[in-house]
Amino acid sequence: MQDTDASNEGIGDVLSQNIGKEERVIAYFSKSLSKPQRNYCVTRKEFLAIVKSIEHFHHYLYGQKFLLRTHHASLKWLLKLKEPEGQIARWIQTLQEYDFEIQHRKGKSHGNADAFSRRPCRENCRHCSKAEKKFGIETDTSVKVLTTASVDPWSSCEIQKAQLEDPTIKPILEKKLNSADRPSWQEAGFHVMACL
Repeated sequence: MQDTDASNEGIGDVLSQNIGKEERVIAYFSKSLSKPQRNYCVTRKEFLAIVKSIEHFHHYLYGQKFLLRTHHASLKWLLKLKEPEGQIARWIQTLQEYDFEIQHRKGKSHGNADAFSRRPCRENCRHCSKAEKKFGIETDTSVKVLTTASVDPWSSCEIQKAQLEDPTIKPILEKKLNSADRPSWQEAGFHVMACL
């Protein structure tokens, strides 16, 4: 799952997956917006967040079906434009390389990505505080960050069990565990190449 969000300051993304009945975070991504990007309308900022986040996590997402969650409902419509032009057309073309479904989610449930799109400077920054008051920007991101799920590290036993269940790694690991000698690079390479 990928949760994206944009604010007037930046874009944020949380990449996660379901393990059993629990959602676990894989990685986070955030990026400040450039001056021209800060002038984008809300929809374009949200679309930019999706494009940049998917590009950032390309190595996780390419070739996989995934769920993209956003609190901005109009993005579903934007992807179905009949004759997009310019930047929007290029972004749509970029996203067509990926297999995903967009799901709308209420803003209150979208705090994980929202927190990463907010300003990174200290709370008493007078310049940001003035802008937040003037534009009514939400500043309480601490609650949103604290409510994000934490990930427990895997034990070495869990890692070994997962490796023994993996069809690519299992033959190499078994040979290593069952003999005094490590497999040659040719043998290890054969098992890896057979799986590609």
